[in-house]
Amino acid sequence: MNTPPARDWPNLSPRIISRSVSLDVHDNLQMHILEAFPLNTDPADTYPLILLLHGFPELAYSWRKVLVPLADAHSGYHVVAPDLRGFGRSVPKADAEGSPRKVEYHDPLGPFHILAIAEDVRSLVQALGYTSVAMLVGHDFGSPLAGYCVLAHPNVYKSVVFMSAPFAGIDPPAVQASADKPSTSLVNDIASALAALDPPRKHYTAYFSTPGANSDILEGGEDDLRQFIAGYFYMKGGRWPGNLTHALSSASAQSMPSIQNLANDLAILPEYYVMPLHESMKDVITRNTREYSTSRPHLEEDEDAIAVYASEFNRTGFQGGLNYYRCALSPPPADRVEELSQLAGKRLRRANEKRTRYGNGSRQKM
Repeated sequence: MNTPPARDWPNLSPRIISRSVSLDVHDNLQMHILEAFPLNTDPADTYPLILLLHGFPELAYSWRKVLVPLADAHSGYHVVAPDLRGFGRSVPKADAEGSPRKVEYHDPLGPFHILAIAEDVRSLVQALGYTSVAMLVGHDFGSPLAGYCVLAHPNVYKSVVFMSAPFAGIDPPAVQASADKPSTSLVNDIASALAALDPPRKHYTAYFSTPGANSDILEGGEDDLRQFIAGYFYMKGGRWPGNLTHALSSASAQSMPSIQNLANDLAILPEYYVMPLHESMKDVITRNTREYSTSRPHLEEDEDAIAVYASEFNRTGFQGGLNYYRCALSPPPADRVEELSQLAGKRLRRANEKRTRYGNGSRQKM
């Protein structure tokens, strides 16, 4: 089946260009990007680069509403939003030239480690003909990725914005014998404490790291997938009634809180973060959107956009994106330990108060 060209996606300004860029990385990743230039661009002009990194379950398409406004800001920018490795239309060269294959759970995790993704981003900068980035913006999982990019290549990125997820820095690598075990005993201890609650719970990252998460979400075909994605975005947005703010005692504790206190606080979070132990994410979304929305507004807003997400993820699956969570909970590859040790404890270089920004909006749009 032929894949419709991205330029035919709905709600894309005619000024947004879709193309693939070949990266100088181990598998010559063909990275799909959406990009925009200032109005009435002179081909001889070079504009400062802005890079936009999406999260999960998102795509370069998630930035469609801001690409052109950012390009026209100030004296003009070249604004680029890539499909990160494992998402959308970014595929290794061998797949681009042959029959594309979906990422599978048993595939090697190394290419999805956050430092490997940071290398993809750095290679993209070079492939676009730049030596520096005026502004790097990360949303959701793209936010910690942006932090790793800046710490690993501090001379490349001139400013950074973290959206929806603050960047806490890089911890020293904790290496264990089994790649199937979490990378710290704290993760294990919290998982056990959550499972012992009444009712028992689990953290969403632990669920996303399981072999069945991808097939759970994809079960039922593209129509069911459209319902899931619509419900997922609705639940994580400002209009879902279950998104209430709470003060967490563990967050303001003067000393390290106990594992039980951490688990009790985590259990207050919405179920898309801390799930019932025996439910899938699809179960959580279906039950909550049914209970909280008789009019189902999440199916009435931006239906065309939901169709794009459903079509793309139905084609590629979610495993590429889910591997990011698996890497976050697993010991690092042996060839990353030294680099992580060198980066651990480093802080973002701030020449002035305008260089680093964190944003957490009360409403999220697709």
